[in-house]
Amino acid sequence: MKKYLKHFCVLFIVVGVLLVVYIALSIVKKPTAGYVRTNAQEEERVFDYADVMTDEEEEALRDLIDEKEGQIGCDIVLVTIDDPSIDSDYAMMNYADDFYDEKEYGFNAPWGDGALYLDNWANGYCWFSTSGRVEDKYSSQAIDNLIEEVCLTVNDDPYGAYSAYVESLSRKMSRQGAASIPFTYILGAAFIITFVYVIIGVVNNKGKKTTTANTYVEGGQPLFHDRRDIFVTKHTTSRHIERSSGGGGGGGGHHISSGGHSHGGGGGRH
Repeated sequence: MKKYLKHFCVLFIVVGVLLVVYIALSIVKKPTAGYVRTNAQEEERVFDYADVMTDEEEEALRDLIDEKEGQIGCDIVLVTIDDPSIDSDYAMMNYADDFYDEKEYGFNAPWGDGALYLDNWANGYCWFSTSGRVEDKYSSQAIDNLIEEVCLTVNDDPYGAYSAYVESLSRKMSRQGAASIPFTYILGAAFIITFVYVIIGVVNNKGKKTTTANTYVEGGQPLFHDRRDIFVTKHTTSRHIERSSGGGGGGGGHHISSGGHSHGGGGGRH
């Protein structure tokens, strides 16, 4: 019992040390609030061409975007359209990237740090375009997650869904250094370290064997009964799992827009 208690104590100590380090690094690496804008080419951030929000909701979204942009140092743009001719991920990608480029968005410089969410209410296609630091930060999976979060509620509550887009982007871009490491990884590392410690302890304290499998067998030789398993036949069943077409997205990855600027992005449909 004392042996197991000792191992648990080691685990708790390791978790405690890693937690302290994690919190300390999170404080040290905490992003500085109040970025200074160095690009003032375009002030508007909300273009509700599809008219899915009220004027009050648009204004509230602008205020939220203004607050978050100062915290993360990235432009945050929303565009809604109602155009049935734009009916593919490729068309949405081109529209979003060209819109960003023509307005010369970018918190730090034209075509710099920022993102644009485009939603086509004529057919439900949407596209998340990234640039600069946002392009570097977002993997295809992270893009899919953001699109899925917005698509989940956008049909019933456009303002709420687009606010979630702004909040999600802000959270993602606020994570730097240690803060970007999920705590579950820290906990997993603690268990691995403890497991290695236990294994090393068992190996080092392993005693010399004084008995063998035949020590107490009469005549020193074990007697085995003839038992066997006979393989008769083999049957394999497979099942195809369909992926839902709603609320998902496919990462568009990094590419060069028609204007010659680097973008990342991905699309989905609601």
